[in-house]
This record gives sequence, C-alpha cells and structure tokens, in this order.
Amino acid sequence: MPEDKAGQPDTAKSDNQSKPAKLKPALEQLGTALCPICKRRVAVYLTKTQRPFINCGYCAARVFYNGRESMRILRRKMKPLPERLQ
Repeated sequence: MPEDKAGQPDTAKSDNQSKPAKLKPALEQLGTALCPICKRRVAVYLTKTQRPFINCGYCAARVFYNGRESMRILRRKMKPLPERLQ
C-alpha cells in the first residue's frame, strides 16, 4: 500500500528554492552609438538572430541594422564595451 506524503516536505522543491537564481540580460549589449534621429548616445544590442539594433529611450526610435554595409558603418561609429575588446 503506497504511503501518503502529505505530512512530509517535498525535497525536490526545497532543493530548487535553496539555490540562488542566476540572472542574465535578455539581450547582449555590444556597445554604444549615436541615435540616428536625436544624436544621443544609446546602447547597441544584439537580437536573437545576432543582428545589431538600437532602441532609443529619448526619441523612441528603433533601428535594426540588417544589411552588411549598415553593420560596417555601425561598427565604425560604435564605442564597444570594455569587456568586449579583443
């Protein structure tokens, strides 16, 4: 006859809760560049498909760099983050 586990704590749940969660950013930040609309310095992120884009919080512009030439121009104008220097 199976035992009733109502009075016993679930060990699987307590093991999961004791470990701290590892937080990581949703999108990887490459560096900073000037917004093409308002000319303020904003962060450059990578999309899930590894394409760079800018999401300006000042003028609400979203600029996606999908072409090869636009990516080259962005790379020249962008200031990379210190930990990404190679």
